[in-house]
Amino acid sequence: MRRVRIGLLGCGTVGGGFVRLLDRERGRIRARFGVDLEIGRILVRDIGKERPGVDRDLLTTCALDVIDSDCELVVEVVGGVHTAGTFVRRAIARGRHVVTANKALLAANGSELFDAAAQSGVEIGFEASVCGGVPVIGALRRGLAGDSIESIAGILNGTSNYVLCRMAEGLGLADAVLRAQEAGFAEADPSLDIDGEDAAQKLAILAQLAFDEPVRRTSVIGIQSVTPEEIERARAEGCVVRQVAEASRVAGGVSLVVEPRRVPLAHPLARVVDEQNAVVIRGRAVGEVVLSGRGAGSMPTAAAVLSDVLWSAAA
Repeated sequence: MRRVRIGLLGCGTVGGGFVRLLDRERGRIRARFGVDLEIGRILVRDIGKERPGVDRDLLTTCALDVIDSDCELVVEVVGGVHTAGTFVRRAIARGRHVVTANKALLAANGSELFDAAAQSGVEIGFEASVCGGVPVIGALRRGLAGDSIESIAGILNGTSNYVLCRMAEGLGLADAVLRAQEAGFAEADPSLDIDGEDAAQKLAILAQLAFDEPVRRTSVIGIQSVTPEEIERARAEGCVVRQVAEASRVAGGVSLVVEPRRVPLAHPLARVVDEQNAVVIRGRAVGEVVLSGRGAGSMPTAAAVLSDVLWSAAA
């Protein structure tokens, strides 16, 4: 039985979910994969905060206690760009495999970090950075690696989709956002979701994987201007309104667009409701591939993190 020690940076919604999921699945993982995954240290901001199911003896407020410990693999779920980037760079320099759910970091510095990882001979797993538990990263990196991708279109932000679904029931934008906050899908400041920037960051990551060409055009329009009246007009035309993120080939490169669109009811994206995510990938050889599922929440994202941990442990 091979033992793999993990250093965990962050123990919030996703980090706490990862700890609980690993505890629940440890026996199955040992039996199926022959690997015993063990968390060595956990970075937190407030060491006195109650965290059910988390061993307090593992907690520290010093990132170096985690990164410079005897761990083989570092899981980064603190979020943000600058501090998280510093942590990830140090982990790579120390020869640690890295698993991250940080879409903002990868959208901003992905190329640099992947180059550094290659030079150090380590892997970066990032399935959880896009669409939570929907394995779109794995599909592009492995399952569809033999095909040329023509386009990717999807609902990449569960919060905005939840808001639009509530607006379809008659709520205004502000009340729909409040409902999303009460349900735990929207942050206190939901601007990244509503403005389309969250979806744009995820789309940029998918485009880096799918296309070997430069981005020639980027357009991001949020859902602030969508009204219940517009949704009702779309319904009368046999459509629903969805925030669609699309990457497609254009002359000399790739176009990235995030915008609210009227989607015909027969289209796969029209059937995506509430906090669900979905991605439609069109390949030259395979045609249309549709992936959908829970794109937000503690446990779906934690499951994607754990999947990458297993892949990295086997590297």
